[in-house]
Amino acid sequence: GKRLERLTANVKKVSGLDLNFKVYNVVDVNAFACGDGSVRVCGGLMKIMDDDEVFAVIGHEIGHVLHTDSKDAMKQAYLTSASKNAVGAANNTVAAGAVSGTVSKLTDSQLGDMAQALAGAQYSQKQEYEADEFGFQFCIDNGRDPYGMSNSLNKLLQLSESEAKSSKFMQMFSSHPETQKRADRVKEKA
Repeated sequence: GKRLERLTANVKKVSGLDLNFKVYNVVDVNAFACGDGSVRVCGGLMKIMDDDEVFAVIGHEIGHVLHTDSKDAMKQAYLTSASKNAVGAANNTVAAGAVSGTVSKLTDSQLGDMAQALAGAQYSQKQEYEADEFGFQFCIDNGRDPYGMSNSLNKLLQLSESEAKSSKFMQMFSSHPETQKRADRVKEKA
């Protein structure tokens, strides 16, 4: 948690969105961000990536939120995860805005369920490219290595090739469209 605190010390707000960060102490290689500004990074990702790569991934996830890609994914995740029971009957209508507002009130295990459901979310190639661009720019704007985004994608690619496909989180990355092409694009930009 200390490393993430240090990494994100100067990033408390992006485009009017107040951000809060937390590490999940699990081996999964994953990260996600929600519409309420909650950014969650799994310990497994912190372990295999350097600071610039972690920072780029965080930027990528924030990009999905700011482009509202994650609203529909979040709505779907909310409907399919156990966390819907925790939020209570008050939110019978699952508006994306209402859902993102509830995230900060969920417990870690409920958020874990949400993360798992979100891992199954499919983003289009265009959405991924836009989030990559955001992560790339996020690094530059904050004085980080512009190669952070392409390096992080290449690490995920290597991992998805070497790991068993059984892990839900590995499936997430292997199902991301054309990771190599994305890595090459942001490397070219850098």
